[in-house]
Amino acid sequence: MWGRTLQFLPKQNQREGLLPWVIGVMLFLCALSLTSALALGRGLERWSAGLTSNLSVQIVVDEPHERQQQTDAVLTMLRATPGVKEASVMATEDVIGLLRPWLGDMPTDTGLPLPTLIEVKLTKADAVNIKGLGERLRATAPGARLDDHQAWMTQILDLAGVVQLLLAGIVVMVVLCTVAIVIFGCRAGLASHRESIEIMHLMGAEDKTISKAFDERYLGHGLKGGLFGVLMAGLTLYVLIRLAAEMGQGLIQAGLPAASSLMWLALLPLMSGLITMVTARITVRRALLELM
Repeated sequence: MWGRTLQFLPKQNQREGLLPWVIGVMLFLCALSLTSALALGRGLERWSAGLTSNLSVQIVVDEPHERQQQTDAVLTMLRATPGVKEASVMATEDVIGLLRPWLGDMPTDTGLPLPTLIEVKLTKADAVNIKGLGERLRATAPGARLDDHQAWMTQILDLAGVVQLLLAGIVVMVVLCTVAIVIFGCRAGLASHRESIEIMHLMGAEDKTISKAFDERYLGHGLKGGLFGVLMAGLTLYVLIRLAAEMGQGLIQAGLPAASSLMWLALLPLMSGLITMVTARITVRRALLELM
């Protein structure tokens, strides 16, 4: 009976007209923050895994003949070390390429005292004892310096951890703001329909029957806003992925999710609708208890 006669909520409410759009913007920010946090963690994990399985050795000696002797000795020692998959000298052009961001374009025969760089690939990340390998290198070649990337990689990982915490905090704040907006909207709707609700009570309507109208209304708002926010977030992420793909390999591309891994975004509108519906139900029922 009440399912047919309870029509005190108008189909169009000017004060609620912007609510789906507000929820959509909130979900857009939430989706971007959540995706960025997850993608940053996965990207840094893949990127750091590649670095921890690679080492570099510098031979810093001014005299060319002595530098070549120490390079040969280090190569012989490294190739005989268990856990070392490959050890090779980096070409002069590649060394100059590493210096180009700081020194600009330089000719190959620049005359600068460039160090000899040896790339070392390990069979796995913990295949060798880094400290012991460094001591053996110094004993083999006094001009050898081992770089395992740990110093600056630790700083990057610490920074990434802080960024992930901030992004998680943004997600929590966006969800709380959405809940607050729904609570405000429900209380405003109850206040504007107070007389109708009192009449319904006098006619014998139960609180759950009255709150059902709000449940359905705010479930629709949550689904509409969630769908809008997810579509905008998916489009934004798609554009970023395409731009990163054009930039080539690197940390930026590693830190972005693949397009196939964004399917979970389809669940966010359902979560948005569920949150708004549950919030509306709790708010309305508590408010109805206060009216009694």
